[in-house]
Amino acid sequence: MKYGLAFAIGIISWPFLEYILHRFLGHVLKVNTLFKKEHTRHHVETNYFAPLLYKIAASIPICASTMTLVTLITSDWKIALCYTIGFISMYTVYEWVHWSFHACAPRTKLGLRLRKHHFAHHFHNPKMNHGVTTTIIDRLAGTYVEVETIKVPKNIMLPWLLKKEAFGIDPKFENDFQLR
Repeated sequence: MKYGLAFAIGIISWPFLEYILHRFLGHVLKVNTLFKKEHTRHHVETNYFAPLLYKIAASIPICASTMTLVTLITSDWKIALCYTIGFISMYTVYEWVHWSFHACAPRTKLGLRLRKHHFAHHFHNPKMNHGVTTTIIDRLAGTYVEVETIKVPKNIMLPWLLKKEAFGIDPKFENDFQLR
């Protein structure tokens, strides 16, 4: 029971770090880190994602720190391991979700809503909507903004958004997205 709870808390913890990293390392702090450089490139080249090797290299010290901290708090390395596995599992989900927003059409209303939240950050106001897997932290932090129609720059092509036979927005998405 306690190991399952530790795993679940690890999952729930990820969106907080996702928000903090994205907002502060990606946008607020003016420190030139590899994270900042890769994040800025992703904003300029919307379909660019940092290489997997960078992500693995960054996750190693985070996992080691998490294991150490939770072991110190709980005095149980198994709880720390379960927490860390939950945390890194949600990070893996985040990576897949973020990539899919850029590469694949939404299949559900939630997928569409989260894409609009994310693309409002990309194309409308990078100081808002820092969450990718959830809007909850943005709402709590006062950085949530809802945008009814996302205006996508014409030079940024999201393949799933376009008509197959002609230039323009796929009719399935024309109420939610426009080219500008």
